[in-house]
Amino acid sequence: MNNLRYVPIGTFLLCVGSVSASEVTDEVMVVTATSYQTKASTAPASVSVVTQEDLALMPYNNLADALTTTPGVHIADLGQGRKGIEIRGMDVSQSLILIDGRRVSRASDLLGHSNIELQNIPVSDIERIEVIKGPMSALYGSDALGGVVNVITKPTTNEWQGSVRGGGSTVIDESGNTANIEVNTSGAIIEDKLYLKVSAGHAYQGLIKSRNHEHETDIAGNRNTFVDAELKSILTEKQELDLFVRVGENETWYDYIPTSGDGEGLKTRSTNVFDTLDYGVTHSGYWDFADTQLRIYGSRVSQTNEKNVGTPNTANDVDEDVIDGYAQFYAHDAHHVTVGGQCSEQRLKSADLTSGKDSADQAALFLQDDISLNQQLSLLLGVRYDDHSDFGSHVSPRAYLVYAPSDNWTLKGGYGEGFKAPTIKQLSPEYLSVGTGRPFDIRGNEDLEPEVNKSYEVSAEYRSSQWGSTLTLFQNDVENLIDVSCVEGCSGRPQPGKTIYEYFNINQAEIKGLEWAGHVALSPAFDVNMNLTLLDATDKDTGKTIDSKPESQAYLALNWHATDQLITQVSMRYTGEQTYEDNDLPSYQVFDLAANYKLSDIDFSMGVSNVFDTYLADKSEHFTYAIQPRQVYLNGTLRF
Repeated sequence: MNNLRYVPIGTFLLCVGSVSASEVTDEVMVVTATSYQTKASTAPASVSVVTQEDLALMPYNNLADALTTTPGVHIADLGQGRKGIEIRGMDVSQSLILIDGRRVSRASDLLGHSNIELQNIPVSDIERIEVIKGPMSALYGSDALGGVVNVITKPTTNEWQGSVRGGGSTVIDESGNTANIEVNTSGAIIEDKLYLKVSAGHAYQGLIKSRNHEHETDIAGNRNTFVDAELKSILTEKQELDLFVRVGENETWYDYIPTSGDGEGLKTRSTNVFDTLDYGVTHSGYWDFADTQLRIYGSRVSQTNEKNVGTPNTANDVDEDVIDGYAQFYAHDAHHVTVGGQCSEQRLKSADLTSGKDSADQAALFLQDDISLNQQLSLLLGVRYDDHSDFGSHVSPRAYLVYAPSDNWTLKGGYGEGFKAPTIKQLSPEYLSVGTGRPFDIRGNEDLEPEVNKSYEVSAEYRSSQWGSTLTLFQNDVENLIDVSCVEGCSGRPQPGKTIYEYFNINQAEIKGLEWAGHVALSPAFDVNMNLTLLDATDKDTGKTIDSKPESQAYLALNWHATDQLITQVSMRYTGEQTYEDNDLPSYQVFDLAANYKLSDIDFSMGVSNVFDTYLADKSEHFTYAIQPRQVYLNGTLRF
């Protein structure tokens, strides 16, 4: 598929919804693209923003739920209900997750893609979510090979305020009900000097059995509890000190019948428990010559397993520590310069390793210059130097041009590179990553090489008070893309303990496509949101399509603002055809109904998700995962 095929499609889409209007609406400000505040439309990157208004119409309980309708983002199912965030066809592990600019733990990369980093985020404290698509390695490092998701939380003020959020859902025809509660409060202990924010939450997802395979699980049961606290101290007019700590426990369980080895032929329940601790200390300075930031943060994750039949899986401990910092200043007025560095270390303890433990560390320096060439044109140049303990040094450049000829139009495009070394798990052939959510296990490969992504994009955006349209063409040329391939127990339905995959490098992969997003106000009461993503992911050595990359995704939503307090929505999510182990998987659609009723201090979100109860195994026996069945949900938030 040639990118030129997208041009006539894109030209049409850019013009969809055209009406006579030129007034521009207020714009969202973002910080992730540059590390300082700028307009989303003129940020030097492809940016999508999920607002509080968007979240109010979603039955979301974690970060993956909140991004299901974002263009260019695929919420990959890792098996038995575990989710991962893929950006523009790049792997889950290549999406960097931040909370207020601080990296979250990447322990799940070593623990069977357990996605624990998506669980312990206080959803009631989210101000907005910024999604940067394309490699941001020059600024954020190797984990940002595919893009960045930055959760911006609500600011703390002198006035004490808080909220209680609770609710749940019911799956009418089967088990799998959910429930959640979350409490958040914040305010000043000492006015203008010392602030405190505390959040706590608990969420439950009942196990959903397979409809077609007795004693097996479609979606694992899940129980998650967390408590976090943040303390901000205003040391002087020019200095701030922030302290952060979060503790959590995540428990997940699923059923299966081993076809060989321990417990062969017996119904087995496997339960994994993840105990997590995250910490952080940040010093911010606002000096006459520059703004500075220095952070020390990290995480501790312990995984244990129990089974009612057979031998439990090996326990694992993952520790991560990071030190990073930067200085930002203006040079000759036209140059906004950011210079900084980062050191990180990841340590794994596991009896599956020959030595019982292993570690990897990485250091980096980066430089970014955002140059204002004139009032309409800006150029961002960046470069990052990484030095990895196992793979040596690598340089990742980035260049991005933004042209805004009027208040309505923005044209931009750029080139960027990303570098990502294999994880400890991926490099260790003796380390078997037992599926905590997947229906199979993964084995490491000591011959893996680092991934390098060379990415190009160009986009055009038009916006007014009545409608808006954004079109982006992108291409990722990836060297040594890390993928998995089945090597044992590959026939029939994949099963933990039987089916084994192994990591390998795709020498040359080409992932290219189109993203389009549009918004039209049909009247003061009705508006439409829509987006489309087309993707072509190809192994250049074999010419085959890369597995589990849908060739298209689409979203369409009609919103009715019935009153100032009530908004309703009917929406459709479409996932196109994809391949898996040389099998073609068909497309499918999911329809949702949602409503949000808001008063001064309380609001309710309610609806029906997956209205027609789409079940993937009915469409093809080659689907190895299921999506959430039809459920009726109700969530309420009380603010005080």
